[in-house]
Amino acid sequence: MDKVELMTNRQYLAVKDIAKIFDCSNGTAQRVMREIKAYSDIAKIKGKVTITDYEAWFNRPMEQSNKALEA
Repeated sequence: MDKVELMTNRQYLAVKDIAKIFDCSNGTAQRVMREIKAYSDIAKIKGKVTITDYEAWFNRPMEQSNKALEA
């Protein structure tokens, strides 16, 4: 599956899906998943984030993102 298919055909994303979307290692994908869950975690399912969580994180205001990195 490519990035577009992942985003349109799934309700949840796992670490391997995030690795495909960002073309990164599993370790980096796990870090991204932790960032997404810290920002929004609607379903609270271990090891998965909803597409809604991902979109909220991706479209977040950058000021808020920078403050989280400083903490």
